[in-house]
Amino acid sequence: MVDCVRVSLGTAIALGLEQGPNLSHFTTLFIMTHSETGCTANCAFCPQAIDSDTQPGMLSRIGWPKFDSHTFMDAANSNLDKFQRICIQCLNYPEVVHDCLDIISMLEGPKPPISVCIHPVSKQDMVRLHDAGVERIGIAMDACTPELFEKIKGNQRTPKYSWTAHMKALRNAVDIWGSQSVTTHLIVGLGETEKEASDFLFQAKDMGITVGLFAFTSIQGTALENLPQPDIGKYRRIQILRHLISLGEIEQKDISFTEERLNFDIPNGRLVELISNGSPFRVSGCPGCNRPYYNERPSGPLYNYPRPLDRKEVIGALKQAGLVNHN
Repeated sequence: MVDCVRVSLGTAIALGLEQGPNLSHFTTLFIMTHSETGCTANCAFCPQAIDSDTQPGMLSRIGWPKFDSHTFMDAANSNLDKFQRICIQCLNYPEVVHDCLDIISMLEGPKPPISVCIHPVSKQDMVRLHDAGVERIGIAMDACTPELFEKIKGNQRTPKYSWTAHMKALRNAVDIWGSQSVTTHLIVGLGETEKEASDFLFQAKDMGITVGLFAFTSIQGTALENLPQPDIGKYRRIQILRHLISLGEIEQKDISFTEERLNFDIPNGRLVELISNGSPFRVSGCPGCNRPYYNERPSGPLYNYPRPLDRKEVIGALKQAGLVNHN
């Protein structure tokens, strides 16, 4: 059995394992597998990358303290009813599928749906995860074009991933879990255009895959520590498109681009009606996940809201997207 795990700081606070602010809107129990040898991948944006000089207890800008498995599981199994989802984040190392299955086996009694976020693994290993009760699987593309992928986590990184292998793994996952039960990630701000991000979202839709959006966040000690966060207007428009696709309210023919800026070619009244509750601007990904402050500071700007937006925040987001006047 696994000796220890890392958990997000928010999870540790919610379980009473760490001190911190009230997290009444925290909905996901986040667990990360642990290996003394670290992650064998080398993604340019990630604190866990081989070449990263960042502390190993970081993922994005969130701390992930380490606990022995018995201490953590005692706290987790007493509080599973507080969460809407369990998310297991997997580092890349040879025993990771075995460790992930161990973690699942230690979660006792009725529990919320389980997601596993993992690199491409064999179809046989996917079946093992599915049969162990994993409700959703996530395989992160992160970059939305093959060229960007090669630069960020592919041929220009050592060790490297492959766009083709990731896409094959996503298709294998859909074969096992079914349409709309497989998630990938898109990090906006790696150098893509709004059209390239839009094409990726429609490609994922055609594959039966949902997309969780992230805004790039530079972390000191990573290869991309000097890259700025994306323009928030660009991010808002891509959020809106992802949301409309998820609702089945837009097709590729309904968008256009002016100087690389995404336009929605549907009646503005209908567009505002579909997004006026602020849902596009909340954390996206698996149902029940809210990742508070994963890629932003609590002081803002909030790229992904971990809670419902108030009216002022919705209007502000629509202004940032360029859909209402700034007056």
